[in-house]
Amino acid sequence: MADDSCALPRLALLGDSFLFACEGICSQACRHSVTLVCALTPAPVTLRVGRQRWAGRLLAVRPFVARSIDSHGQPLALLDLEPSHLRFNSFCTDGNAVRVLDDRRYDGLLQCARAFAAGELTGRRLQASVQFQLQAVADSLAPLRPLDARVLSMMAALRLDPSRSLTELAEAVALSPAHASHTFTESLGITVRQYALAVKIQRAAMFFGSGRALTDIAQLSGFTDSAHLARVWTRCYGASPSRYFAADGQAALAQVDHAWRQTVRLAAV
Repeated sequence: MADDSCALPRLALLGDSFLFACEGICSQACRHSVTLVCALTPAPVTLRVGRQRWAGRLLAVRPFVARSIDSHGQPLALLDLEPSHLRFNSFCTDGNAVRVLDDRRYDGLLQCARAFAAGELTGRRLQASVQFQLQAVADSLAPLRPLDARVLSMMAALRLDPSRSLTELAEAVALSPAHASHTFTESLGITVRQYALAVKIQRAAMFFGSGRALTDIAQLSGFTDSAHLARVWTRCYGASPSRYFAADGQAALAQVDHAWRQTVRLAAV
């Protein structure tokens, strides 16, 4: 039997981030997350937003920016940071839709992506390595900026129930709706409604490989119905959810590594 441990595409769920590696991509999307585009070969990736164009081996894209990406047939990895990630707002400190980062300075992150794509880095080791390398990138863009305590409270409430209204959230932290909205956006870098949508998408992603029907996933994730989930998912990832979820318990699009759910096993000395 052939060993498919290095087969692409591959997907690793890392809790508040996830890493996707594939043979190549040419698609349009508008993701809810910060996305780091990592070329896995010396060839640059091309990214367009409107009429603007960028090319590089390591690019950072702000959340909720409609973009088209073309790796020109070369393998690449996409590292997505959910809004709950500690350094999410470090990538949202200015109005730049896309930043071309120094691939030589941050080669450690590219090495992590290559090792993951080759099946050499998995589980908790992958999660720890990615977070360590992300820290270096985030520190170079902006200092760690802790979130406002009231924003953390609103985020927690939305994780429990993403349908909660701005009025309810504002009352819970003793702010007016307008002030609560401004404080949230200023601290996190996205709006309350955008965060609520991100919560739903992240919930749905946790069902990769679960074998559940799309209707059940939509209900459990907070979407109105499966059609609503399909519209949002396609806009976010450039492909219908049927490519990511399969009824037989396996992800249709990629091998899935639920790294954040794995226990740490220490090797014998």
